[in-house]
Amino acid sequence: MEVLLRARELAAARKYRESRALLERAEPESAEELSLAASVLIQLRDPEAALPLAERAVRLAPDDWQGWVAVADADLLLRRVDAAVAAARVAVRLVPDEAAPHRALGAALNKVLGCGREARQELKRAKELGGGRKALLMPGRPSPWGFAVLAVFVVFSVLTLVGDWPDGLKSAFQILRAVSFLGLLFFLRAPRRAGLAWRARTAGMRAANERLYGGGGREASVKAAEALAPWGAAVGGCTMLLAGLGSSGNPLPLWVALPVVPIGGCLLLVAARRWVRWWYGERFLREVFAPDDLVRVHLVVSGALLGGVLLLALGDAGERQWRVLVLGGVGWFVLASIGTPLAAAVRDGVREDREKGADV
Repeated sequence: MEVLLRARELAAARKYRESRALLERAEPESAEELSLAASVLIQLRDPEAALPLAERAVRLAPDDWQGWVAVADADLLLRRVDAAVAAARVAVRLVPDEAAPHRALGAALNKVLGCGREARQELKRAKELGGGRKALLMPGRPSPWGFAVLAVFVVFSVLTLVGDWPDGLKSAFQILRAVSFLGLLFFLRAPRRAGLAWRARTAGMRAANERLYGGGGREASVKAAEALAPWGAAVGGCTMLLAGLGSSGNPLPLWVALPVVPIGGCLLLVAARRWVRWWYGERFLREVFAPDDLVRVHLVVSGALLGGVLLLALGDAGERQWRVLVLGGVGWFVLASIGTPLAAAVRDGVREDREKGADV
């Protein structure tokens, strides 16, 4: 137990490698030790490893509220919002006078549409019971460096757009904006498990993805939409680029467009399939991703856009036709990036409401 307490202290001090080294030495067996180990792993931003320990803790001691809070926090970090809300409600029911269960429930409800009022009430209750704003801090929250990179990106984006800068300085601003944008993407998408090497982080997340989402369900459906979105956005971006060349009076020559467009589309399809198999597993690819209706929608729209590029390249298209295709590429880029996950969430919510209505 002393080892786990020391690991928690090191994690709170952001000494992640030392904390994880102590965790690897510990062998938690009781429900209290399992829930403590899970809470330390959540502080290390490793919900994939924390969730099995927290679930073992609540199986051993269903009346231990700390185990249920650890389950809720891990589920929330994994974006399993419904499961997080359910676990946090159990913890609140067990100990209504503790701050942590109310904080976990408020944070989870904050992610559910239409539950903002209840979320504020729970967070207010947590603040009252915990003695201040510290009771509202979410364990495993992202590193503050991500916000610093975002600030750098915004500053250089604004400087690039305003002011009459010398050409050399303006080029430097554009380079720094591009670098900060890549850094922002890294902080948004990189594995966040602290105290591990990159390869170990990625391997652990892949194993957890296959275990959590390979069997289907609402969370798996949303993950399929999230995995699909960047590839649809890539098709929209390619369409914008190729159609933009045509609208500026420099379309691709026919002998270039005929092989490049279909081969490029096929390569994107193969790359998407291989990436989904690598990141989520074969079972997720076959049983969740491939049968999804949104995948068929993306295939149809992608075929229409790339086919439109070929048709305009074959004929004597004017600038107006190319501009229409540019607008189509822009629209699909936005819809694929933002609309695909939203459409999946709305679709699954409607499906769940229908199932509940049928049960009643």
